Amino acid sequence: MIQMNRLMLRYPTGKTALSGMTMNIEKGRFAYLTGESGAGKSSLLRCLYGGVRPSSGQLTVQGVDVRTASDGQIRKLRRDIGIIFQDHRLLFSRTVFENVALPLRVQGWKPDRLVARAEKVLEFVGLKDRLWSFPEALSGGEQQRVAIARAMSTKPPLILADEPTGNLDVDTARNVMDYLMELNHQGSTVIMATHDLHLLDTHPGDIFRLHAGALAEELHLVSGNRRRLSGGANDVPEI
Repeated sequence: MIQMNRLMLRYPTGKTALSGMTMNIEKGRFAYLTGESGAGKSSLLRCLYGGVRPSSGQLTVQGVDVRTASDGQIRKLRRDIGIIFQDHRLLFSRTVFENVALPLRVQGWKPDRLVARAEKVLEFVGLKDRLWSFPEALSGGEQQRVAIARAMSTKPPLILADEPTGNLDVDTARNVMDYLMELNHQGSTVIMATHDLHLLDTHPGDIFRLHAGALAEELHLVSGNRRRLSGGANDVPEI
């Protein structure tokens, strides 16, 4: 799924964000990127979806060499990636439905399929009744759930989440993590940057600890320890 070797990223300001990162993340894993502020977590995620290009080294995401790929190849890659930001990045002039439907429109889904899909993913995150609400009418936790619904709408094989629980209370953060874990269980590889290490106790995954732009420690999940959403598999809709 993702391979990197001696990955370097220097911004035009001269700041070195990644300094020789070497690591692999296998398909189907739930991976945490941890480390202090400035360790390189967000910069690495930006590299993974082609938001910035590596300065040197090798980075392959779903078979695409991010460093040398054309702009068209990067755009195509992003269509297969769901991105969840800490600040949601919702369009506040658009309804919840329009926010969730946007990636589907980009992919050319027909209206009838698009509406059904948007309703289904919003039902998954418990917000089907807010279909025509505007984001400003929602709580922070609800806005984050809309961001999750938007990211999962196209059934992407890869989901990237940058501190998705950072601004949420403990209970809401756990609910958000339940949704991400269920997406992983249903087939998506999930890579999440976080400093909320207490979440790892109830939502285990592979841990990649970064320090000063490099991989400092790597711990792998023991198979079978993933937590399902409460209620059991029969109560969890396949999405």
